[in-house]
Amino acid sequence: MNRMHWLDALAARVTVARQPRFFEDGWGSNALLEKLTRGPQGFAFPELSEVTMRPARREGHLLVQEGRFPSPAAVGSLPEACREARFQLLLPQDAGPRPPVCVFLAASGDEGFGLRRFIAKELAREGVGALLLENPFYGSRRPPGQKGPAVRTVVDLLLMFRATAVEATALLGWLLATGHPKVGISGYSMGGSIAAYAAAMFPLPAAVIPLAAAHSSAPVFTEGVLSAVPHWEVLGRTTGGPEAARQRLNELLSAAATTALPPLSNPRRAILLAARHDGFVPSSSTLRLLQHWRGAELRYLTGGHISAFFTGRSAIIRAILDAFSRIEPLQLPPEEQPA
Repeated sequence: MNRMHWLDALAARVTVARQPRFFEDGWGSNALLEKLTRGPQGFAFPELSEVTMRPARREGHLLVQEGRFPSPAAVGSLPEACREARFQLLLPQDAGPRPPVCVFLAASGDEGFGLRRFIAKELAREGVGALLLENPFYGSRRPPGQKGPAVRTVVDLLLMFRATAVEATALLGWLLATGHPKVGISGYSMGGSIAAYAAAMFPLPAAVIPLAAAHSSAPVFTEGVLSAVPHWEVLGRTTGGPEAARQRLNELLSAAATTALPPLSNPRRAILLAARHDGFVPSSSTLRLLQHWRGAELRYLTGGHISAFFTGRSAIIRAILDAFSRIEPLQLPPEEQPA
């Protein structure tokens, strides 16, 4: 096993000291837990018919638009505050009206759009746009009573994961329907894990670039440095103690793994990036996803989970561009061409 990067170890100590902890209200509804760990059986491809776009504004070499839409995820399960999705669409000014676009999902704790805009700006210089979705349970979509990004129940975590994946697949379809000839999906850490899950559900060709991603959130919360973040005492009250709670959480999150879904139809369009000294995502978890997507490519970033996002920026951009080069533009029938 590679040695953990010192910055990951430091971040772990800060994270553990931070209050509140995850799952302070316990597991949540048992009925929802059972439903969310069954996987998207009978999954129907979501469509977005009520996207509201604000006028574009210029920011340097970017055209930026804010968008909103009602979440196509199971509305009855999502808290009311989570039900309207919000995103930013950042397009290069000089790449024509319909450039390729990468949906870039948020890492754990990444509320708003600030961190991902660094990636979006550099992609735009290469002629590729970026769509940044705000997760349910984050930022303007945070339910009352939730402090920061620390979700209050295990159900909330699973709902965020599943709803973000559903919204992301809907956005990929919406981008294609509005005339963008190539689409892809990426994200760092949790965003990369959800991107992989969403890609496995998306029925059309898309570039897939999971960055520092796990095959499942189970090892992240039970093995990595974030294993100290769950409130094990609270979870253990109904399961026979903290160790029994750890085992149950591992089973629940493993059931919602990307490896529980069918592999990609064409894994060559997927490029995975992993940090060599990652203290958050065990290397074995990324390798499980690689083995499930036999034919995908794995590249490595130097440093740890935290540092690689900043020092590996050029390698991240290169991987996204390479993955986009491996898919063909979608040709819509004339009657479906956007006006």
